[in-house]
Amino acid sequence: MGNSLQDQLLQAGLVDKEKLDKANKQKKKQNRAQRKPKRARAEKPKQPLSKEQLEKAERDRELNQQREEVRRQREVAAQVRQLVSRNRHPRPEREDDKPFHFENKGKVKRIFVSAETHELITKGKLVIVNDNGVFELVPPDIAEKIRQRNPSLVIDLPDDKGPDGDDPYAQYKVPDDLIW
Repeated sequence: MGNSLQDQLLQAGLVDKEKLDKANKQKKKQNRAQRKPKRARAEKPKQPLSKEQLEKAERDRELNQQREEVRRQREVAAQVRQLVSRNRHPRPEREDDKPFHFENKGKVKRIFVSAETHELITKGKLVIVNDNGVFELVPPDIAEKIRQRNPSLVIDLPDDKGPDGDDPYAQYKVPDDLIW
């Protein structure tokens, strides 16, 4: 039952070994002949591309570059969000919080912080970062990582310079609660 028809015919003596080999060779030649045209079609020399095809290929390349840029920006935004969420300085709201004013994109913004946090910000131990419109405080090393990914998200505070040498009022301290 497991024998093929060829084996059965050979055992019965109806076909000899030479005729069987000849039939197998012919069958293989037919199989090869049927496969060759498929390969020949694939190996045809390419025709020069038309102007429309070249323009379409260029548009496709541009679209792929745009998609790649959008994907890269999303990855950077996700990395920044993750850095901020894992390393932000806690700011519990208290009644004695005072506003800390800073400039962001030409506008003066403020966040309410405790006196200790205010001091940490002014000393440079905490840096303000814009996380999708919400300003968070992070350590300087994390702010540097964020700056490498997107420099516009890190708020740089102006450096406090000492009084000018020509300033006649340098010896007087301006009170913090001065209201004009």
